[in-house]
Amino acid sequence: MKFIILLVFTFCVNALMLRSVKDKMTEGVIQQIREQIKNPQTQHYHSAYNRLAYYVDTFGPRLWGSESMADAVDALYSEIEKMGFDRVWKENLGEITSWMRGEESVTLYEPREIPQKLNMIGLGWTPAGTVKGEVEVVHSFEELKQKDVRGKIVCYNFEWNGYGSAIAFRFAGPTEAEKAGAIGTMIRSVASVSIASPHTGMTDYENIKKPAVAITVEDADMIDRMRQRGQKVVVEIKTGGQQYKTTSDNFFAEIKGSKYPDEILLMGGHWDSWDVGSQTGANDDGGGVIVCLEALRILNSLGLKPKRTIRFIAWSGEEMGQKNNGGFHYALNHGKENHIIAFESDLGSTKPYGFGITAGQQFTQLVTYMAQEYLTGIGAERVYPNDGESVDSGVLAEITGTPMMNNRIADNENHDFYFAYHHTAGDSMWMMDPDDMDDNVVAIASIMYLIADYDGPIPKD
Repeated sequence: MKFIILLVFTFCVNALMLRSVKDKMTEGVIQQIREQIKNPQTQHYHSAYNRLAYYVDTFGPRLWGSESMADAVDALYSEIEKMGFDRVWKENLGEITSWMRGEESVTLYEPREIPQKLNMIGLGWTPAGTVKGEVEVVHSFEELKQKDVRGKIVCYNFEWNGYGSAIAFRFAGPTEAEKAGAIGTMIRSVASVSIASPHTGMTDYENIKKPAVAITVEDADMIDRMRQRGQKVVVEIKTGGQQYKTTSDNFFAEIKGSKYPDEILLMGGHWDSWDVGSQTGANDDGGGVIVCLEALRILNSLGLKPKRTIRFIAWSGEEMGQKNNGGFHYALNHGKENHIIAFESDLGSTKPYGFGITAGQQFTQLVTYMAQEYLTGIGAERVYPNDGESVDSGVLAEITGTPMMNNRIADNENHDFYFAYHHTAGDSMWMMDPDDMDDNVVAIASIMYLIADYDGPIPKD
């Protein structure tokens, strides 16, 4: 009996010692990642910022299917081929229909004695056309139903309560205005704050025939004040958007899993952007692409071979949201593979403090344990259940049920900092901080390694 008790005791002590050794080894890996990224003497220090700045400065905005997008894809892909990953490849999306902006303007004729150009931007895929007419302001879809807007231009001046509610006016606003008899639509920019910068984005273009544009928050308020005091407001809208046939690519890199190579952790962002300014696409979503690429690169540079495959993806075509874009293409062509997680970085690269996750309870608990056990030292230990959704990863999740994750970064609940610059000329390298980007690389590389190298089976629920 004493022998059995001694044997059990010895086994427990050995198990605890092995666990302690393994924990120390894992902690050592996380520390290595941090030291390599945050040490000014290494090649990885500020590499994310410098790499992003090169592509933003050299290629400019990357509208889906455009020459600048194709050039930026080819250049980054060529660079990735030299990074020593186990596998690097492209996947062409076939023929796609894209859109170019053309010349556009909004001119205020009344009540001004001298016509005044207003800062504006055409909404994505708005048709070409010119309309001139009296403006009627509405603040909600309910108010639209109560006013006679036949033959007029509708201006939506809604209250900002976050992107989720505001985007309805950008997408459905022009359609509803035309149904009510309007000859054109202006929307208050979908933005938390404004410095006279209009914000673009997709609208329900398939169901409109008239120009639809965004004006600045300031000018929407001005027109609202004019109408409230009874002044007649007349504007002319000109748009020149055209659709055209082209093509584009998703591109990939991966570290093959050492034990479970068919179990895949997908991570990335979308490489396309809008076309508003000289640097548009730095934050949305060039930063997301680059921090995920750098996360994979640091794991590879350290010679780490986690048990499961980690696959980087740069999706193509997220902004325009077409059904043959990179998100749909990947899900349809890779949906039968065994994806453990789909991680997407697309809400900015300010300082990270944790992760959102949309997964079953057991998987969520596992990730929460990993983050709290190993990532407290880097400040990325917080996990937010049922909050891991993003657009491209969401397509895969919808088709296959794959769990989703994203990085949670410094901002308020409505992401007001992010949406102040979203889809504007202000989306530029000015928004990006090299230290914050490095912190995102550390956090993403660490959590992906922890999940990929986990000893036991990954729970499906």
